[in-house]
Amino acid sequence: MKIVFKFIVLILPLSLIFTFYFLLTNNESYPGADYDVFDIPKFELGSLNNDKTLNESSLDKDFILNVWASWCITCRVEHPYLMSLSKKGIPVVGLNYKDEKEDGLEWIERYGNPYKTILYDYKGTLAMDLGVTGAPETFLIIDGKIVVRYQGEVNELIWNDVFLPVIESKDIF
Repeated sequence: MKIVFKFIVLILPLSLIFTFYFLLTNNESYPGADYDVFDIPKFELGSLNNDKTLNESSLDKDFILNVWASWCITCRVEHPYLMSLSKKGIPVVGLNYKDEKEDGLEWIERYGNPYKTILYDYKGTLAMDLGVTGAPETFLIIDGKIVVRYQGEVNELIWNDVFLPVIESKDIF
């Protein structure tokens, strides 16, 4: 019995250490990336920069949807990269999330506008339907279907490893 107890005391912690080591050093995936495919939810929202009402059918069929807010520090960090994507011709749609309209407009005026369209989601209804847990989050939409979701800052590394392989496999943009 003592031998079994010693064996358990020794093997159990070692197996947990090795399991966590292999999970944490796995470079094959990103914890914030989700590749579940689902339809973009139906919605009707106003635009941030005018009084136009928009819905899912008023958007392009292929685009990047970026959830952002003026109060989001990480959104400020990722913003220059979104500007560079926009300059490369990648259609980026913004979803201004739980923000005051004036604050969102001031933020865009100060830092630039990478967005082809900006949806204004003051109550967070579309964000909730998308499963957003916070800003920033970015979605790749192809033919009205969300094919990639990334929680966190999009930068060159994330773009190249998470989004670009799917974009290249679908031959869009």
